[in-house]
Amino acid sequence: MTATSSAMISGANVASETALEPQEAGQAAPEREPITPAETQDQKSTLADLLIVQQNVLEKIVGGASFHETLDSVVRATEELIGGTSCAIFAINERLTDIEHIAAPSLPAALADSLKQVKCAGQTARPANGADVDECGFDGTPLCDSIRNSVVTQGFVPLRIVPVRSQDDELLGMLMICSAGELDLEGGADRPIGSMTQLVRFAIEFERRQAALRSANQRFASLAASIPGVVYQRIVDTDGSMKYSYISEAARDLFGVPPEEIVENPQALFDTHGAEYAATFRDRLLKASRNLEMWDVEATINTRDGQRKYTHAIARPTRRADGSVQWDGVILDATRIKEAELATVAAEARVRDTIVESMPNGFVLFDADDNLVTCNSMLRDMYPVLEGALKPGASYEEVMKAEIENGVDVEAHIPDTESGEIPDEAVRLRARLERRSRSTSKGIERRLADGRWILIDEYETADGGTVALHTDVTELKDREAALKRSNRELQDFASVASHDLQEPLRKIEAFGDRLVARFGDKLGDDGQMYIDRMQNAAGRMRSLINDLLAYSRVTTKAKPFASVDLQKVVSDVLSDLQVAMESSEASVDLQPLPTIDAEKTQMRMLFQNLIANGIKFQAEGVSPKIEVSAHVHSQVPQELALDTQAKEVCEIRVKDNGIGFEMRHLDRIFGIFQRLHGRNEYEGTGVGLATCRKIAELHGGVITAESAPGKGTTFIVVLPVRQDPSGEQA
Repeated sequence: MTATSSAMISGANVASETALEPQEAGQAAPEREPITPAETQDQKSTLADLLIVQQNVLEKIVGGASFHETLDSVVRATEELIGGTSCAIFAINERLTDIEHIAAPSLPAALADSLKQVKCAGQTARPANGADVDECGFDGTPLCDSIRNSVVTQGFVPLRIVPVRSQDDELLGMLMICSAGELDLEGGADRPIGSMTQLVRFAIEFERRQAALRSANQRFASLAASIPGVVYQRIVDTDGSMKYSYISEAARDLFGVPPEEIVENPQALFDTHGAEYAATFRDRLLKASRNLEMWDVEATINTRDGQRKYTHAIARPTRRADGSVQWDGVILDATRIKEAELATVAAEARVRDTIVESMPNGFVLFDADDNLVTCNSMLRDMYPVLEGALKPGASYEEVMKAEIENGVDVEAHIPDTESGEIPDEAVRLRARLERRSRSTSKGIERRLADGRWILIDEYETADGGTVALHTDVTELKDREAALKRSNRELQDFASVASHDLQEPLRKIEAFGDRLVARFGDKLGDDGQMYIDRMQNAAGRMRSLINDLLAYSRVTTKAKPFASVDLQKVVSDVLSDLQVAMESSEASVDLQPLPTIDAEKTQMRMLFQNLIANGIKFQAEGVSPKIEVSAHVHSQVPQELALDTQAKEVCEIRVKDNGIGFEMRHLDRIFGIFQRLHGRNEYEGTGVGLATCRKIAELHGGVITAESAPGKGTTFIVVLPVRQDPSGEQA
């Protein structure tokens, strides 16, 4: 007999054998009548029958008999144990809303049909407190009354209606015993009824658990089927062996291997993976099992029908009580995603190759280990002698060595200044590699043996590699040489202008003065007019030459940047302009100015031109008022759109109350020889503001203006506060 059947017996209702009769207080319990040997033998026989019945029913339950067959066997066993009776079992659903099963194999069809009409909803409550249970053992609930009425209506006598309840006192069903006529059930029927009730309870609870398990399995199977991948459970034992306890049907579609074959032989699954994957799989799985790490692995497989696919396995580990590790996971078919990624990578590579090949520069890429990754055909065309060295995998040092051996640049043939000898290849190679390691800008110029000039710029990539751009700057070098020649010619012109051109002007002016002094009274009005016009033209010519000299010297005579006190510079300028200020009754409000890195002479020219401009273009009948101010910004104001690396900039403002101008002429006023007014209205050569713009640009700054006719003009100059020695703004 099983342990379960023993538990059934122990839980049987044997109250009738152990109940004590009530006795009055103070009275001794009456002596019980002695049990005769015959009665003892009957009890043993009944107990043996119960054990046999219980064992048969439990074997049906555990052996996989249907719920219907199990309940029918309980009914027949009850009828056999309690002779002369008919039996029925009612199983109530978990919501207590309906009778979901009736087992009554021995009842007449009419009575069975009548009982099937009994409704459960609203009739399962216990009787109210204090309600009596009648002599037939009715529970007193409306459901019991309905069952009793159906039995009586069909001409049967209800003997017992016993509720079947769980350990939590939940109503599971009813056990009904009736007879065709009056039948007195003696106390000996209590034990069989109790045992059968427990069997019914066990059968109903077992069926509910099985139903819940079937439902869970159905839900899991439905879920596994809906997941676009293979759901699996894998067990890794403590000895390192591995098996699949479950793998979904999707394995057949993904791997071409039936799931039952994988459960029986896991190697059938791994045979679809490549040798490289299989070589490290066991070690990786054992390590992840020991550390309980998530399994997140991509793999390439070849299915049994020869298809190439990509998978992505994700699983979570759980350590079980026996020390083994259970992996619950899913293997996704990542083929479409991977193929899209590969297509994207291939497209990017094609685009990258197209871009690299279309570049007007020679391009070469080295990885983080300084091994050549790729280069374009433009680079090979620049250095045809390096064709053999420019191959993927070649080191940076090997490429440099090949350049030296093939005499790529003129430097390779230049002798050492001390020894007068050309250094050997090893020395030149070491010098180049050291220069590269020390260089910050990584930009050098190289002159090839055929006369071409190549500019090499190297940049470090995000992953530690190096990109080198080789640009043919021969034309730029030629222009640079032409510019140097032009600058020399400009310097020569400045020398001629300052001496040779001004000498005839001085003679024109001198002889004009003598002509007026000696023959002025004889020239008449016309002659005097001609002399005046000649003298004025000579003066304008002298002013133009001087202004052109000043404009040219902004570049040709520029000195290195130094610390310049703008306050002192403007004070000196005001001293020089004192006569002009007095004659025009001009006033200047000079506010505190900072000290910046600049070229002092050019700053003097800048302020002199701007302040003189405010004095010259005064409104009629209005004394010129000029305000000079400055403000240092910690960063460049966005509205100025100044392209500079300066951390601080100085914004200088020179504001006047002059005639102003329309803003549509803003760009024009800074052009050389550009004038908005005729010479008869205002003096000037149209070079002053052009000189101011050139000075601002040479300092890495900008100049602009705000104005309106009759509202005056504000010139705005923005200059970096600090300049580094190389000329870059700091």
